[in-house]
Amino acid sequence: MKNKEKIIVSATRLFNENGFVNVRLQHISDDTIISVGNIAYHFRNKEAIVNEIFVSLEKELRAALIEYRNTPIFENVERVFSSVQAVQEQYSFFFTDIVEIKRSHPDLFEKLQALFQWQVFMFEEILRFNHSRGALISLSENATSFLALHIIQTLNAWPALVLGLDQKENTPKHSLSEYLWQILYAYMTESGKEEYQIMRDQMIKY
Repeated sequence: MKNKEKIIVSATRLFNENGFVNVRLQHISDDTIISVGNIAYHFRNKEAIVNEIFVSLEKELRAALIEYRNTPIFENVERVFSSVQAVQEQYSFFFTDIVEIKRSHPDLFEKLQALFQWQVFMFEEILRFNHSRGALISLSENATSFLALHIIQTLNAWPALVLGLDQKENTPKHSLSEYLWQILYAYMTESGKEEYQIMRDQMIKY
């Protein structure tokens, strides 16, 4: 692994574990055995490292939602939830330190907000698709946007919620997914509920 990659891997882990505001270049240097001067050769400051990590976060979050864009049936929506949660765990500090990011890195905060708004737009499309195939009830455009916003806000707030409850190790792997499906359940048609139950039964079986 090249030094630049080592720096990114180390910084991501340290930011996740300690909160990025508490991590200095010296901590990354100690962890990687790469001098601060050598780190500065690749990244002029900590903000540059954070921005580099954001590029990976954005790429992976977009990939998680785009993969099943054309056929977001319930089974694939479940995969989207699981994929997004995996990305969140990999880059958790972006979600748990959002207030600090807003305060100290306003440009990065704007990028995060734009990414989250894109997630809402993509989930609006998922909702419309499932309405068109009869799995969800008909909603107005405003109601569709509100529901998509509710889903994405819940999704993105989950890492901070888990951290706040101090249950990171004890929270069931599928608890976020189950919570999101409970939000959606109220908007399902009878056929949608049947499809959902079949999917849940298969998940329990395997």
